[in-house]
Amino acid sequence: MNVATFASCESSVDGTNAQARATSAKVRALSAKLGQAAQPLSIALKLIPEDKVEKYLKELPHEEFSVRHQRKLRDFTLSLEEENLITALGVDGHSSWSQMYNTISSTLTCQVGDKSMGVAQAAALLSSPDRSERLQAWNAIQAAWTVHEEAAASTLNSIIGWRLELNRKRAEKAAQPVHFLDTALHQNRMSRKTLDAMMQAVSEAQPLAQKALKLQAKVLGIESLHPADLFAPPPQGAQSSSLALQYEEGIDLIADCVSSVHPSVGEFVKMMSQKEWIEGKSGDKKAPGAYCTSFAKSRNPRVYLSSYTGSYQHVSTLAHELGHAFHSWVMKDMERSETRYPMNLAETASIFFETVVGDRLVAMAKTPEEKLRYSWYDAESAGAFLLNIPTRFDFESEIHAAREQGQNLTPDFLRNTMTKAWKGRYGDALSEYDSMFWASKLHFHMTGVQFYNFPYTFGYLFALGVYAQQEKLGDGFYQAYVDLLRDTGRMSAEEVVQKHLKCNIEEPEFWRGSIRIIEKKIEVLESLVNQVA
Repeated sequence: MNVATFASCESSVDGTNAQARATSAKVRALSAKLGQAAQPLSIALKLIPEDKVEKYLKELPHEEFSVRHQRKLRDFTLSLEEENLITALGVDGHSSWSQMYNTISSTLTCQVGDKSMGVAQAAALLSSPDRSERLQAWNAIQAAWTVHEEAAASTLNSIIGWRLELNRKRAEKAAQPVHFLDTALHQNRMSRKTLDAMMQAVSEAQPLAQKALKLQAKVLGIESLHPADLFAPPPQGAQSSSLALQYEEGIDLIADCVSSVHPSVGEFVKMMSQKEWIEGKSGDKKAPGAYCTSFAKSRNPRVYLSSYTGSYQHVSTLAHELGHAFHSWVMKDMERSETRYPMNLAETASIFFETVVGDRLVAMAKTPEEKLRYSWYDAESAGAFLLNIPTRFDFESEIHAAREQGQNLTPDFLRNTMTKAWKGRYGDALSEYDSMFWASKLHFHMTGVQFYNFPYTFGYLFALGVYAQQEKLGDGFYQAYVDLLRDTGRMSAEEVVQKHLKCNIEEPEFWRGSIRIIEKKIEVLESLVNQVA
């Protein structure tokens, strides 16, 4: 897995690196063979009688949660031959569609004004203080993906078709239906009741999030935001000359902010930079996005950014990924089987870091203009997690349901469905909707994790709930926080929250509590907007 991580990192830095792509392909093939070799044990642990499982776990107690969780799938498990065939076909099947998308996105160029650049570089301009530049970049990305819309539609058709066919086979085996959300819920170790409770609270908060975007539009002096404005920085009047931070300044800022949680957290951030475990250089061959990964042998994390311009948004993204890295770091000494945490709980640490940085900057600000500069991003977060992520969830649910009914996912169908999803969540808070978002957003085309959206909102709201505990616990918070992170790989989401926060996340009230925190942040923003105006 060290080779897989290295090749993936190299491909991200240079999408034209043929050796890295070839190595990744070779590793995927070897991983598939390894998966087939491990399949008999995996299936046996799902299917053997309970008394045999107890004997196995007596010898390997650290595998308790993992084995118990996988045994929930026992009724849906196919024969060894069939499971091996699925694994083998996946290499050149649905996984290859995702790989094709990655190749296109990392080599795709677009014309922004008189400059030709990669889509990752163009996407970085969406946080430019110059609105005309943002609009040019957004239109250029739209045009670039429109050229490749048939290929992007084919990846979605094939990936979703693969999933649904596999669901049908498993449903036949179990003699009970398999919903297209079931795999994502199992991957995130959460119940459908929890998802429904969270989405209910999020829908209730829709007017609040729309209000946040309208406040941003007021500050920008426009009637309503355009999709190109969703990552816009506050206008120059609300900024200081220090807004654009050099990389070293950004690291120092993040380290200083998270040191308020505990000095060792700030030291960790500085160590990541000193060891050069962060990649943030700009380049026209880099893959878009940001992520944290780690090497299997050393278990040391790495952070990747498609670019770093020094904007607050990029500092926030860097803090987000360093939060992921810290999560992995505090689990280094644990058994590997207990460190495989799901995406929804993974987002807790990352968004916690973001929140610490944002709130500390607001507290340190001395003037209304400076406070507005940082409160601005509370509105951006509300829009992202309460509107944009739910939009993605609505869209993905709709196209899975349509594909299940035999609908071919053509570019026109995808555009119309995406527009409907944006309108349903954003309403009149935007002047236009991003009808090509289905093509430009990587997460729709990933195969490892299904429904790569709602876990972000889970993490955002849960992180706010965890963050609220800091004042209550005082000096005891840091250890409590680390203990919570260490349990994320050996408990369900419901169990983690019940143990560490004494709350039931299957009820909307838990999520409403976090939304009340957001409401207070937006009230502060509104007051600042009125003062500055």
